Amino acid sequence: MSAFFGKRKTKGEKTVALVDIESGSVASALVRLSEHEAPKLFAEIRISIPLFSTRNSDQLAHLITQATEQALEHTSSVASRMRNHGALGSQGEVDRVAIFFSAPWASLHLEGGTADFIKPVEAAAYQTAGSVFGDIPTTFHPLGTAALHGAMILLPSNTPSLLLIVGGEVSELLVRTDRELLGRATIPAGQRTLLRTLISHGGVSPAEAESFLELATREKHPLYEPMRAAEDHLTSLVTEATKDLQGQNELSGIMVVAQEPFSEIVAKALSRREDLAESFLEGGTVRSMKTPHITPYIAAHAHKPDLSLLLEALFIDRKFAPR
Repeated sequence: MSAFFGKRKTKGEKTVALVDIESGSVASALVRLSEHEAPKLFAEIRISIPLFSTRNSDQLAHLITQATEQALEHTSSVASRMRNHGALGSQGEVDRVAIFFSAPWASLHLEGGTADFIKPVEAAAYQTAGSVFGDIPTTFHPLGTAALHGAMILLPSNTPSLLLIVGGEVSELLVRTDRELLGRATIPAGQRTLLRTLISHGGVSPAEAESFLELATREKHPLYEPMRAAEDHLTSLVTEATKDLQGQNELSGIMVVAQEPFSEIVAKALSRREDLAESFLEGGTVRSMKTPHITPYIAAHAHKPDLSLLLEALFIDRKFAPR
């Protein structure tokens, strides 16, 4: 029985709890789906695991499970407060849970939009969601499907292009058209790779490293050289994986999916690589997907909305919104 059994529902609307499980953090939020309005995203939170805690997969999975519990406690608390608020009561009644996994927890299939999930992480997430929200429908999705759906809306293309999802510890490369997924690969580097390099080689704290990334101009900063080295390492892995993936396909461009400022940083670093340009059609471009590209389709309440949650809300709206 649902934990919210007996509450009156608002016709033509439903609330879905989103859970975004990535390789260095976990986010959750509530999304209100409506038959006639754009989805509304609220109660966002992202819990990051400590930067230098571990890169061991078993220990990382344990920390991710702990972060999932923390994130869902926050989301559940917001939902509870809303149910006790007359005007917002129905929005706090959670109808279902949608859990998204990025690489390495999900391996997207080339057909069907399905994936294989790492069973212990999947089971722990399901158990946590059930303990928080009760016996309500719970579905599992690869983050890649939401990113592909967003790319199809923002950059429709009948020619193959590369979608690069830059995660915390692992990044995912998808060769796609609007009709099909042609190839997939992962590389063992991501946003946290850049941060660790700045901290270890620049002698700064995690907070100082993150502040440096927010600077509009970095060239004269002492951290510029270690940053370029980290960018070169990441983009060399992307270049190698792209050449292996593309087969006979010349690509029309790259779209980088990552929370800002990483999306723009990685996109600029990729655009400097002449060896990567060989994989693309003449006039091919490198673009970064940013939150302002998605917010016209989503009513987001956060000051800086989370890109992954925005993409997932957009995907869930297509899949589960009342019709």
